[in-house]
Amino acid sequence: MTGKLSSPTFVQTVLGPFFARRTYLGLVYALAGLPLGTFYFCFIVTGLSLGLGLLVTLVGIPVLVLTLAGCRGLAQLERTLTASLLGASMPRVRIEQERGFLWRRLVGQLRSSATWRELAYLLIRFPTGIASFTIAVSVIALPLSLLVQPFLVAFGVSGMQINSWHVDTFGRALLLVPPGLALLLVAPAIITAQARVERSLATFFLARVPRADFRRAVAHFLARGESDAFSLLSDLELYFSPGPYVTANRLKANLLTLEDLDLVSVQRDSSRDRYSLSAKGQKAFERL
Repeated sequence: MTGKLSSPTFVQTVLGPFFARRTYLGLVYALAGLPLGTFYFCFIVTGLSLGLGLLVTLVGIPVLVLTLAGCRGLAQLERTLTASLLGASMPRVRIEQERGFLWRRLVGQLRSSATWRELAYLLIRFPTGIASFTIAVSVIALPLSLLVQPFLVAFGVSGMQINSWHVDTFGRALLLVPPGLALLLVAPAIITAQARVERSLATFFLARVPRADFRRAVAHFLARGESDAFSLLSDLELYFSPGPYVTANRLKANLLTLEDLDLVSVQRDSSRDRYSLSAKGQKAFERL
């Protein structure tokens, strides 16, 4: 027995976004953009300028290391926020501590492409945070201010003034109700569209797994024993969380590369190939 799919009514289309959870989660993310973006900008600018200024005295090296490590933590915070509030697919990135002296740690951070992507996103979060906060406040405050004008005038409170037009009578205040209702009805759509843009921006900069981390995870699972590509893909999805950064094609490409480097050995048969770490791969994994 098959049922007919009924199209949503006009009332459901118009009022549905007001009861949708994603509307209010997007609003929370937009309102948090101003304080978070301002904090990110001040932290990065202060840390980098102080570290670069003190670099000649060698005191700047630990300052730069701590600043970049702090940026990595702030990027993790943004991944959590965009995943929980905007529904973005974000990987669970393991923060590996660099070994060796501070200079080696600093060089390792500067050579990582993930460091520059995260730093760029945190800086971009400042202007986008201001814009998202301004838009969110405007689409809520403006229609509400128009709708309350008749009540203000009725109680003898001076109404708003638009250029030279002063809302000082009840009749003039009623003229502001229709545009106020129209703006209020489109407010959820504006907030939702803004959330989609912010989710796309965060996904572009933060939803990536570096090649080295991906191969390190593959080696980690192969170190436990022989496995096939299907099991490896499932383990990687549990490790990083499911998303476009963990695909069968990417796994196959990395396995072929590791095989060419003689780090992974493969037993090919007609049903399913099975992979394991070679002796060279075992030694390389122990040094990680």
